[in-house]
Amino acid sequence: MQFGVLGINYKLADLKLREQLAKSCQKRFGAIYSFPEHHFVLLSTCNRTELYFSSHDLSFTHSFLLGMLRLDIQEEFDQKLYSFFGVDCFTHLSRVAAGLDSAVLAESEIQGQVKAAYEQASEEKTLPKELHFLFQKSLGIAKKIRTQLNLGRGMPTLEQAVLQTGKCFFNGSTNFRVLFVGASEINQKILHYLHQKGVASLFLCNRSDEIAFRVAKENNITAVEWGQLASWPDYDWIILGTKSPEYLITAVEYPKGLLKQKNRLIMDLSVPRNVDPLLGRIPGITLLNIDQINRMLRIRHRSLKQTLCEAESRISESTVRQSQLLRQKEASRKFLSERPSKIEHLSETLLKIS
Repeated sequence: MQFGVLGINYKLADLKLREQLAKSCQKRFGAIYSFPEHHFVLLSTCNRTELYFSSHDLSFTHSFLLGMLRLDIQEEFDQKLYSFFGVDCFTHLSRVAAGLDSAVLAESEIQGQVKAAYEQASEEKTLPKELHFLFQKSLGIAKKIRTQLNLGRGMPTLEQAVLQTGKCFFNGSTNFRVLFVGASEINQKILHYLHQKGVASLFLCNRSDEIAFRVAKENNITAVEWGQLASWPDYDWIILGTKSPEYLITAVEYPKGLLKQKNRLIMDLSVPRNVDPLLGRIPGITLLNIDQINRMLRIRHRSLKQTLCEAESRISESTVRQSQLLRQKEASRKFLSERPSKIEHLSETLLKIS
């Protein structure tokens, strides 16, 4: 199978390096970019950046991708990356889509993110059949495994960790004003969860005001125009989750006169980060990034260990079986395509003999 993956995730690299890789990949391999000899799909989330690729020479494409990344990143990073090819790549993507390789184990958001990355790449450029096979089959396997084993039930979720942290910060109260920056899927999920749990003062600000007002209306909350983002200090709790490659909130713009008024909690769920890390050094500001929030979710339920092992086993069996079926189909097509020439050759041989 002519496909592979080159990636980096939260297990191997710190947030700073993941941030650099994410920016470089968006710059070099975003959906609008294509190369004649190389085909790829970029999967970029807060916890991972991966390039799934296909070509006639996987080794050459792998070296090409590394070379492009080195144009933007000066420090050594090769040892922090991982690469898989063929059935190993197939198994890896199936595990990713099922949530088995996530910081939030068995999360459901990743399946939608994988599908969205594949669909965007399919719309923007012509993908070879190998990548269509890889993504369609991986998503199908992941969906089947999640449904059969009911993955996710009983596991701590990101939105639960976010609310628990907020309540702890505000001494158990839900009487605080929360500003969401970005209408991303994860932001909307957290927003909906907080609303269900009785947090009343929720606000949404998005680069597209039209989307902000639509999502706000659907959730019965208040929309804030993008031009008003500078008023973020008016809120008690700010949660950011966008694809912006630049800081949306910086330490320079923070009004010093507000420092003594009240404490503020900022959660930056984005990679690249949306908030200047220097802001966390200012008294009155508590800044948490995605890695710090993930550490709150490391406790796993022992009762689910058997279920997770079963999920791993089923994914491995499914990817091997699908790989064998693909090889059989390709062999059959090759035989049928070569058969007429073989018959013709046999006929010519018989004529010569006669």
